[in-house]
Amino acid sequence: MAMKNRIILPALVTLVVFLLSAISAVSYEIEDPELTRCMESCHSQPHYDIGMKRRCEEQCLKEHQQRMGEQQEGERGSGESQDREDPAEQRFRECRSRCRQQHKERKQQSRCMTKCEEEYREERRQGGGNPHQRYEGEGVRGEERKRENPYVFGKERFRYEHRTDHGFVKVLDKFHEKSNLLLGLANYTIEVLVADPRTFVMPTHFDADCVCYVFKGRGTLTILGKGEKESHEIREGDIFVTSAGSIIYMVSSDPRERLVVVKFLRSVSMPGQIMHFHVAGGRNPESIYRHFSEEVLEAAFRAPIDQIENVIGRQRKGAFIRASQEQIQGLRRHSKEGGSWPFGESRGPFNLLKKQATHSNRYGALFEADSKDYRQLQHLNVRVSLANVTDGSMMAPFYNSRSTKVAMVVQGSGYIEIICPHLARKTQRGHGTQRHAGQEEQEERGRQRYGEEEEEYEGRGTQGQQRYKKIRAYLSQGMVFVVPAGHPVVEVASADQNLQAICFEIRADRNERIFLAGRNNILNKMEKEAKELAFDTSAQEVDQVFNAQREEAFFPGPGSRRQQRDKRSDQTQTIVESLLNVAARF
Repeated sequence: MAMKNRIILPALVTLVVFLLSAISAVSYEIEDPELTRCMESCHSQPHYDIGMKRRCEEQCLKEHQQRMGEQQEGERGSGESQDREDPAEQRFRECRSRCRQQHKERKQQSRCMTKCEEEYREERRQGGGNPHQRYEGEGVRGEERKRENPYVFGKERFRYEHRTDHGFVKVLDKFHEKSNLLLGLANYTIEVLVADPRTFVMPTHFDADCVCYVFKGRGTLTILGKGEKESHEIREGDIFVTSAGSIIYMVSSDPRERLVVVKFLRSVSMPGQIMHFHVAGGRNPESIYRHFSEEVLEAAFRAPIDQIENVIGRQRKGAFIRASQEQIQGLRRHSKEGGSWPFGESRGPFNLLKKQATHSNRYGALFEADSKDYRQLQHLNVRVSLANVTDGSMMAPFYNSRSTKVAMVVQGSGYIEIICPHLARKTQRGHGTQRHAGQEEQEERGRQRYGEEEEEYEGRGTQGQQRYKKIRAYLSQGMVFVVPAGHPVVEVASADQNLQAICFEIRADRNERIFLAGRNNILNKMEKEAKELAFDTSAQEVDQVFNAQREEAFFPGPGSRRQQRDKRSDQTQTIVESLLNVAARF
């Protein structure tokens, strides 16, 4: 009898645990529509075998548990009840329930539930649901923002908009959500599109104008707009512009290299929100046609709904689809080559790398294009540039008179220093208030976490004069940084890697780049008397400092100067030792 109990009891425990897990999984699906969509996506992938589907489901559950843990942690921190009902979740469940009751056919049920999910996602995007949970999350991010460098965005700040086995689109977080200092960029964002070789990118339009730079690869770009179709060949170094509402699709035609496009978008609709609209597609990506009512679709196409459904409901492969060589050749057949167009006649792409560099020496090069080079940039008032700082070198300190620069590091590593008066004023105001114990230490740990340094420089003498804070941050491939107008900045490459960044400068019209060091240092234009009055020393001493650097725009970096000093020191030591050895012989 005792032996039977020892056998039966563990079996009962295992059974109970299994049943609880099953009940928990079902409740997860009811409570979390993200989990439902994730599970459905696992089963809709045609190339997944049973093992891959199982691993996909496990990952869905893991992500769900993380979301639930974060939600519960936020609710505990706020002192609110964990049982508080989320209105958006409630409406979503009620909508799905109505679908089951009103539609008996599975196809109609599926369409109905798809609309429920779309309404739920839209409500979430617009800030619907549990208001306490939303603002609690923003409060946590607000505390993090206080510790972070407001001008630098790490790779973790990107989120996937689309992702398949053949490519993806990543979108940067909204600039102004990180800091109020970036409110001027509320209508802008950066996206990165990466398509594998021989991959077709589905037709899409945006509620945004877009300036695009081809960083790698080659392909064929097609734009549908103004009742016309344009097709152009694109390759590394090309800039092209697309207008809001134009339908865009492309194919990565290189058989070996990925197509990588960096996009700078400006919203024309809702501030701070840029939406993708898939006109083609089906279930994945979801076509906009699927959300019109059946009677409207039948009237619009003069075809029965079943026939229409066969067209707009079949695609499940995602936004990036493998294309055959014959299909690629068909897409390329009517395309035109881009190029360097000095008078901006072309409506096609403009190749930045074929233009003569604005500044170039052995320490770096700067390639630029504005509306004078490429007329398509005029409407957006944007200048595009590619800065390549040679390893161990630096770009001269400078500032833009009118433009705010948004740059993405596309290759290499280094660091940046920005001189900011706004953050110094915040610190100055903070000096007049009492700070709780450990706050300064906590802020310092936050800065170290992001590899950043901040130094405040206080002037001597008159109280209330302008103060500045140096913002210094490490840069690596995939990071984004912002330099506001008027803010002096310097970019330094690592000792063993070039630092290459693609830059988009808004309000480019009448902007001037003002260099603060080197042969073209603007302060060299000052009169002798002005130098003496401004620096409280002789003009000769000022000139000795300002004229010592004979390079322009790009210089040897701080590490190079240390190496030169060490080398001179070693040479001096060698000479001294030789002289001593000679003297010792006598």
